[in-house]
Amino acid sequence: MKILAMETSTLVGGVAVVIDGKVVAEESSLRQKSHSENISPFVAHCLKKAQLNLEDIDVFAVGQGPGSFTGIRIAANAGKTFAYSYAKPLVAIDSLMLLAYQARTSKKPVLAIINAYKNMVYLGLFDVSGAEPVFLKGPSAIPVRELKEHITIECVVVGDGWDAYQEHFPDELRAKMSRDSELSDYPLASTLGIMAEMRASRGQTLDWNSFTPLYIRASEAEETKKGILISPLK
Repeated sequence: MKILAMETSTLVGGVAVVIDGKVVAEESSLRQKSHSENISPFVAHCLKKAQLNLEDIDVFAVGQGPGSFTGIRIAANAGKTFAYSYAKPLVAIDSLMLLAYQARTSKKPVLAIINAYKNMVYLGLFDVSGAEPVFLKGPSAIPVRELKEHITIECVVVGDGWDAYQEHFPDELRAKMSRDSELSDYPLASTLGIMAEMRASRGQTLDWNSFTPLYIRASEAEETKKGILISPLK
């Protein structure tokens, strides 16, 4: 099975081609504002390296969010356009689950936290003992100061929410958390491609017009209009 995966929901945007469980091409960038500029050349480079054309792809995969509202739409629009144009199925996987899958060798539950800005994080707590992570909590958007109320067990932490806010975590919360420096804090297109192939093999695909972005909170513009203020850290 040939998968073209596009993940642009966070600061790292990327494209990957996965064939029969093997990542044969991947391009990525750490510049969120350039995702819209990079996605087309990344797709072209990955297809060239894999010696494929778009019509050869069996399934298109996109990151569903949560994350940047603009970023989510970049991959979603590309994936939906390709799926429609070539009459191929689509797979959408949320970014918190991708982070948890990247930490699937953990012996502890995995806490994925993505910076939601305004002193908030997108949160997912996962059991990673099975073939695919299972939500124990989330997906949700919570103020950083309330994180201690949601995490009561020892866990491995992944996601850029750690670097953004860990200095504000109380000692009792940090004592429950461990980190692995070898794990990525961003959901990767290659991970998306591997998981998408697993889901597609089970028939868990979508039509191009059935995709729904995972917008857990209102956009910044909507929050500003409603007068929602930045949540204090303390």
